[in-house]
Amino acid sequence: MTEEDAQSIVQTYLDRQGDATISGDLEATLGWCDLPCTLQTPQGVVVARNEAEMRAICQMFIDRLKMKRVTLMVRNCVEAGFHDADTVWGHYHTRYVAADNVLSEEPYRAQVTLRRRDDRWKISEMRFAVQDQSPISETLAHWRGGKDD
Repeated sequence: MTEEDAQSIVQTYLDRQGDATISGDLEATLGWCDLPCTLQTPQGVVVARNEAEMRAICQMFIDRLKMKRVTLMVRNCVEAGFHDADTVWGHYHTRYVAADNVLSEEPYRAQVTLRRRDDRWKISEMRFAVQDQSPISETLAHWRGGKDD
């Protein structure tokens, strides 16, 4: 297992999970999530402990992307490695593109930990270096009860 293998796993995950999310396919998006799942922004941490919580968070995120007219989420893995045979980590950049091909915000850095479950890599933890107005930041703030729609 090389760094190239890890980077390929993370990039494949980012592409497939991102496509499912942007298309609004909640069930497919949930298929990429492990439980518990920890999501962190500079504003705080959210831990989805069961499917109902993860479903609600994913639906809120999909809804925020639609509200902001995001049609493309470009994510590029810049570094990755293995913790063990069933756990991989990666650092990546994300950029959102809105419906009229306008870059909707500055790109941000993120970190992901994936665990192999049922022959699929699933998100166990994500950390986002994002602004308050980012769709993920707004979603998690709302989930924590810190902001209204």
